[in-house]
Amino acid sequence: MESWIVYGLIASVFFGLSTFVYKVAQQKGNFSPYYGTFVLGIGIVLIFGIFFLFNSSAKFEMKSSGLVLGAGILWACGFLAVAIAISQKADISRLTPVFNTNTLVTVVLGIIFLHEVPDISQMFRVIAGAVLVIVGAVLVSI
Repeated sequence: MESWIVYGLIASVFFGLSTFVYKVAQQKGNFSPYYGTFVLGIGIVLIFGIFFLFNSSAKFEMKSSGLVLGAGILWACGFLAVAIAISQKADISRLTPVFNTNTLVTVVLGIIFLHEVPDISQMFRVIAGAVLVIVGAVLVSI
C-alpha cells in the first residue's frame, strides 16, 4: 500500500475522532460554537508549534505562505460551520456525510485547475467515487 493512502486513512481516523470528541464536549459543556472553535484552534496551534520546534526541516517560505494561511482560514470557516451545526443539536452521524461532500468540490477543482486525472478511465473512477459520496450524504440527510 502506498504511503499516501496510509496517511489518508490516518487523517480520516483523526478527523473522525475530532468531530466525535467535539460533539461529546458540546453535550457535556454546552459552550458556544465560537468558543469551542477557538479552543480547538489552540489545540491545533499547540500541536503544530511543538512539531515546528522539533522538526529541523521546517522552513518558512513567503511565496506560498499566504496561500497556506488562506487554506487555514477556509478550513476554520468550514469547521466553524460544523461547530454551529453541532451546537444546534445536529447528529454527527448525519452531519458528517453532508460536510464531507467537500470531496466532490476538491475532486472537481483538482481535475479542472490542477489537471490531476491524466486519462478518461481514471477520471470516470474518481468522479464515480465522488458521486457515491454525494449519494451517501443525501441518503443520510433525508
